[in-house]
Amino acid sequence: MPAYDAEAFVAEAILSALGQEDYPADAVEVVVVDDGSRDRTAAVVQALADRHPGRVRLVHQANRGLVGAVNAAAAHARGELLALLDADDAWPADKLRRQVDVLAARPEVGLVYTDMCVIDAEGLVLDPSWLAGSTPPEGRDVGRLLEQNFVTASGVVLRADLAAELFPIPAELPWADWWLGVRAAQLSQVAYLSEPKALYRFHGANMSLGSTGPTRLRELRKSLSLQRWFLRRMQTPQTRVEDLERAWDAFVTLATEALEVAGSPFARLVEVDEAERLDAVHGAEEARALLAAGARHDALGAAVRAAATDPSCEAARGALLEVRAQLPDGLGQQPLAGAQAVVVGVPADELVRDEALLGACARALDGVRGVTLAIDASTHDPREAAARIRELAAAHGLDGDDGLDLALVTGPLDELGRARLAHGLSARVGARALDDGLPCFGAGQLDALRAFVLAQR
Repeated sequence: MPAYDAEAFVAEAILSALGQEDYPADAVEVVVVDDGSRDRTAAVVQALADRHPGRVRLVHQANRGLVGAVNAAAAHARGELLALLDADDAWPADKLRRQVDVLAARPEVGLVYTDMCVIDAEGLVLDPSWLAGSTPPEGRDVGRLLEQNFVTASGVVLRADLAAELFPIPAELPWADWWLGVRAAQLSQVAYLSEPKALYRFHGANMSLGSTGPTRLRELRKSLSLQRWFLRRMQTPQTRVEDLERAWDAFVTLATEALEVAGSPFARLVEVDEAERLDAVHGAEEARALLAAGARHDALGAAVRAAATDPSCEAARGALLEVRAQLPDGLGQQPLAGAQAVVVGVPADELVRDEALLGACARALDGVRGVTLAIDASTHDPREAAARIRELAAAHGLDGDDGLDLALVTGPLDELGRARLAHGLSARVGARALDDGLPCFGAGQLDALRAFVLAQR
């Protein structure tokens, strides 16, 4: 239990841990680290230690912050299991038994966490379930655990044999519980219990919950610092492709929100030094080399690490986009999902401008299997585009199940979606070739298109 200026609540927190029902009293020891409190926190804890000898220990240290206090408590802990309890929170009477039962029944689980019930300073319920309506991550779902802090400190019980890998928590990180949830999932399975709920106290000293304005921006920067710490260190093959993508997307989502809160696209969200800028460039080069060698998973890991090292590095972000564009089952938009092996793209504008073009493409590709004609209408209203292209297809007899495989790509497409669309094309039909190296065939060159497609097959 880390404690700082917690005299108003610390006794209730300690007694809730000592008062666990159906759990051996001699199996629970409460280690309280007084982190340089300026009030009577230490005196309150010492009084309880005197009343419960051997069950409550008080450790004094100069103020080192939350993470420093949790590290000190873990260093003094002697149990086979470790649990966290913030000094202003409390446990339901059956909490330990329920969580320990999970750990006893499932040896693959290294950490189990619970939902929380939000209470006010007087103990009145403000929110009966913090995680209601969500599906909290379990197993080794590192990507989702990095999306937000699902793991509340007072809801954590973990195996002490993981302590060597979990502690000390890096001093530069802002939260202990978020670190423990993600790191435990990298090492073992994580389990979730919706009941019993830890009692999380919302009061004037922890107003970051539900914060706005400058306070919200501060909290977002702290979240970004933790996500970035993990992103810079994610290795393959230990980290799944899905987790790499999901973790990066979570970082981008929080960064976008932070810029909106800051009110400026130029707000500095993370600190990057010159050495890190160089590392990001080199990481981008490594990612592209791995991609060229066909090692897409390793390339993704290198690109994620590079982009997290310096999020403003265009080379790193570009390399990450290139890698993700080539992932066959990657997260996010997949505008060509279900397409054939050879994809010929044609802008919807070209088909509307030249109503004979769709029929000409169909005749040129008649009888050729394994080819999709992808109509790019991503910059148009989806409903209007679908109706107009359907009319054109019907006019040329292409609205049946036989014949040319047509795919209508509607938008809006994000940056990744556009990259995946461009990467998925084998050739393009249009009046104007783009500067992307892709073969482009005009309306009078469709015989050459047919020859090109047959050669690809």
